[in-house]
Amino acid sequence: TIMVINFFWILLLTVFSIITDLFIFCNISNIYKRNKITIWVIGLIAILLAIFSPTQLFMNFGVTILEIMMLSLYFICIKKQNIKLILGSCLIFGITDLSILTLEAFFKIIVPIENGILNYIFDLIVNIVIICVTKKYNVDIKNRLLDKNSSILVGVLIYIYITGYVINYLVFSENEDELRNFKHDYQDILNGLRISAEEGNIKAVVQQLAKYTDSQVDDKSLRKYQDVNHIHIDELKSIAITKLAKLYNEQFPYSFGCNVEIYRIPQSVNILDIVRIIGITFNNAIEESRKFSDKSNAKVDAMYYQEDGNFEFKIRNKIVNDTKLSTNILSKEGYSTKKNHAGIGLANIKRIESKYEECMLINYGIEDGWFTFDLEIMPDNENMEEE
Repeated sequence: TIMVINFFWILLLTVFSIITDLFIFCNISNIYKRNKITIWVIGLIAILLAIFSPTQLFMNFGVTILEIMMLSLYFICIKKQNIKLILGSCLIFGITDLSILTLEAFFKIIVPIENGILNYIFDLIVNIVIICVTKKYNVDIKNRLLDKNSSILVGVLIYIYITGYVINYLVFSENEDELRNFKHDYQDILNGLRISAEEGNIKAVVQQLAKYTDSQVDDKSLRKYQDVNHIHIDELKSIAITKLAKLYNEQFPYSFGCNVEIYRIPQSVNILDIVRIIGITFNNAIEESRKFSDKSNAKVDAMYYQEDGNFEFKIRNKIVNDTKLSTNILSKEGYSTKKNHAGIGLANIKRIESKYEECMLINYGIEDGWFTFDLEIMPDNENMEEE
């Protein structure tokens, strides 16, 4: 049932997002009445590409780029419409899409609730707000794309779009391993655009954008979410990014590994239960790390792994004292090493585990100053053979 509901929301948002793009384009360029069939055909192509896209990266970025290409090629090359008006209208909805992705990422961090529907509703509200804003200011935007300073405006829009694209790529990338090689080419492109844009009265704005980009696209940022690019399941990627960001922001030493591409996990376990277990163990590791007077003495290591259709999650963290407690004591309801804190985390994990006795294995314990937790979900085919 949950999978059906998620599919419905994803389908709804995919269609609504593309309709929002075309709404922005048509309202600014004012060409819908004369080209209704073409607009709907392009929209249908975009929707089909989004639904059947092979990766989340293509769905996030590729479809928008294809929309821009199709609209630009048709209306500029075939219909001979005003280049600045058409390109500017396309860039505005492209920048809008990037802004939504950025807002969504911040929303998931600020409101760390493992509830996909809440995120979908947030996206839907943002799209509706954007439609309302576009409807109100479409004439003003069109006039600016047609006045004497339109070349400067389009140059700035191109600059902002490429900048936003790469910054979002850091978070949503499906190919982070190639980003380091792309970084230098990207900066050369922006330097060329900067020269063109600075001919107008927007020099200060361009300089601020360049400064912001330089501060975001660096090796430290790449290490922050190392290996999450190999995770192609939104829920698993989201919880990893959220918890790694927390470790990063609190300046605890940590590492995360995922050396294999994970596209699918066993369907015998509800994904929300897996996310809940991962969230609890990360939270426990963060709480324990806060006990160290010197943050450099703390350490959290985590990894995702998959082989022959299974899914494994491992995490370990240094503890202040090697108390050598047994796993039975650790998982008791109410037990905690923190004062005035109910130890319900591991007890909750035990309750989740009890629902999946045939397909979930969990082991944890304390040894040599480390708390170690291992989760393994058995492959679906093994469960079917047992039945």
